[in-house]
Amino acid sequence: MKRDPRLAQLSREHHTALRVGRRLLEGGASAVLGAEQDALAAHFAEEEARFVPLLRERGEAALAERLLREHAALRGLFADAARGEREAETGQALIDHVRFEERELFPIIEGLLQAAP
Repeated sequence: MKRDPRLAQLSREHHTALRVGRRLLEGGASAVLGAEQDALAAHFAEEEARFVPLLRERGEAALAERLLREHAALRGLFADAARGEREAETGQALIDHVRFEERELFPIIEGLLQAAP
């Protein structure tokens, strides 16, 4: 799917997140997560800074809150997985979150960006 250029880089970063998620599902991947954790944190921060205000301003507060809630939950799961705990749960949560963003959130954001004055 071709993304709005303003979302293209974030969408590309989702491929890395999916790879990390799949490795976590397999187990023993805390080192993989550790290597990507800074990039994931930066990705979350960028999405929150760019999209939460936009979503709230345009009447999509529930989506903004879901984004924040899932990011917070993932941060907690990342901490557990870094200790070798709950890796499969973390992997599945990360995969589910990327799918939510790609299938639900990003199409709505693209529409909001196109409608922006």
